Amino acid sequence: MLRVIVMSTPMMSSVIHNLGYTPPPDVSIGIFEAVLEKGVALAKQLEHSNDVDVFVAAGSSAKLLSRVVEKPLIEISVTGFDILYALKTAMHFSSSVAVFTYPEQIHHIAATLDVLAMQVKTIVYDYEQIPKLERAIDELLRLGIRTVIGPSLIVQMAQRRGMNAVFIYSNDSVKRALDQAVQVGKINLMEAERVKRFETILNFTYGGIIATDAGGNVTAFNPAAEKITGLDRKMALGKPIGKLFPNSKFVRIVHLKEPEINQIVSLGDRRIITNHVPILSEGILTGAVITFQDFAAIQDAEAEIRSKLFHKGFLVKTGLDDIHGRSPAILHAKDETRLFASSHATITILGETGTGKELFAQGIHRASPRAAHPFVAINCDAFPMTLLESELFGYDEGAFTGARRGGKKGLIELAHRGTLFLDEIAEMPIALQTRMLRVLEEREVIRIGGEKIINVDIRVIAATNKDLWALVCEKKFREDLYYRLNVLVLRVPPLRVRLDDIPILTSLFLSELLPDMPAKQVRSIANHSCLRQHSWPGNVRELKNLMERFAVLSPAFPDLFSLLDSLLQPQDRVGCKAAGEIVRVLCESGGSRRVAAERLGVSRSTLWRRIKRLKNFSPELCRRKSHL
Repeated sequence: MLRVIVMSTPMMSSVIHNLGYTPPPDVSIGIFEAVLEKGVALAKQLEHSNDVDVFVAAGSSAKLLSRVVEKPLIEISVTGFDILYALKTAMHFSSSVAVFTYPEQIHHIAATLDVLAMQVKTIVYDYEQIPKLERAIDELLRLGIRTVIGPSLIVQMAQRRGMNAVFIYSNDSVKRALDQAVQVGKINLMEAERVKRFETILNFTYGGIIATDAGGNVTAFNPAAEKITGLDRKMALGKPIGKLFPNSKFVRIVHLKEPEINQIVSLGDRRIITNHVPILSEGILTGAVITFQDFAAIQDAEAEIRSKLFHKGFLVKTGLDDIHGRSPAILHAKDETRLFASSHATITILGETGTGKELFAQGIHRASPRAAHPFVAINCDAFPMTLLESELFGYDEGAFTGARRGGKKGLIELAHRGTLFLDEIAEMPIALQTRMLRVLEEREVIRIGGEKIINVDIRVIAATNKDLWALVCEKKFREDLYYRLNVLVLRVPPLRVRLDDIPILTSLFLSELLPDMPAKQVRSIANHSCLRQHSWPGNVRELKNLMERFAVLSPAFPDLFSLLDSLLQPQDRVGCKAAGEIVRVLCESGGSRRVAAERLGVSRSTLWRRIKRLKNFSPELCRRKSHL
């Protein structure tokens, strides 16, 4: 609600009431009959209690209030129309009239008097000269002038002497002043709201903001700027920026007409990142805005964000203690891993499929100084080139059709301060190897469709089961990337050279898969000679998969050693499936050889011959198990 207060006299109040002025619905008009010193005291009280938005007053009261009030003041002014209207009224009393005006004579009255054919004496008065006014009115009586035109004070003096008096203010002037007060008040409220919004933005913006005028004097200085610079806002406002920061780039950039973005500026022992934007009006520099952030605070915030991402999913699940075995080969590999973990150099892990290369990569990360930061893994053979590129490097909004709004961070960015694990690095396309080479050399990344260079602090671990040098010779792998990756090389031994670890691993897998199996039986199976005699081309992964099949099929085999033998037999070259699959399908078919043969895609006679080779296998047990 807009509040308009009129500091009035009884005569002015009468004019307003007779006017029948109707303000807009969101505006209230209060009329207080208090003028001069009394009006000043009341106005101060209204301002102090915040009960007024705009003042309206006339004549000497308006002049007094203008010196003391802070709220907008609209003066009811005397216009030529007011004089004409008052003279027309005064003509009914006399052709000789005196007009009192404050604080100066109204121009062009003489020309008006010629038209009206009246004798008019103009008297300019000051409210501080009341005794003189009294004498002036008495002098009018002596001269035979008995009609006066003026404000309330003059009208009252004249009427006390029996003279004719006409109030100088017309309805039109009063209405115009009230309309102006409403308009000014609404504009001021809108401006106050804008200023409040601006102050809220300034006060709660994370970065520091300093604004200057054309001369480089500070006009805005938000709390964040106080915190970063250590300067008090009240002390900074109005001061030349050169005096506040005499040895900084601020002195120069506030006078530039071109913006400067992402500049690093030193303030004492602190480094800040600044953005400078000039304020131009028709090409003329009228001021500048400088926004800045503490470089260390940005790093801390970035670390916190990445830490949240890290806790959302980029976690290592295993460490070196989770790599089991006591063979010299595995112990040597773990010792090398611990040495490599303390370094920040790039590591390439070589090993056959299934040897546990990712386990070693996670073990390196967990034992390294980067353990508190993300471990981001990606299989380079799992994506087509375009998708792999967007996953690794990310993209900006609009980089391609279907790009996510706002863009997307790549895995390289997400691995900042942590470890990036590139599995199956040999399968990375040549074109993408070129971009990865720059990441390794410069520790910089540019998103797809972007122009901004993003610095990353990452440790790269690559893994492959192929001979990278052979691929280099075949022009299938970049030689320069090979040398970048070939800094520290860790070779993970295959299972066939660590046979002493097979019983340990087998016992571990069986204990997880069959927790109810007696420990003595677990040890017997784990030490079965057939496990040592197998070549294990799939290494530890093959052993684990074998134990999973064994756990599923064991209820259908009274003789578990026979089951183990059958699972380790090679596939039938004439087309029949492996023994373990035959047993599984028979059990799922309730022991029906017809149904099992159809599912396996072989004849019943072929299936029967294969079943006869399975020692101690009981189809009847499969039938009974299917009914449980």
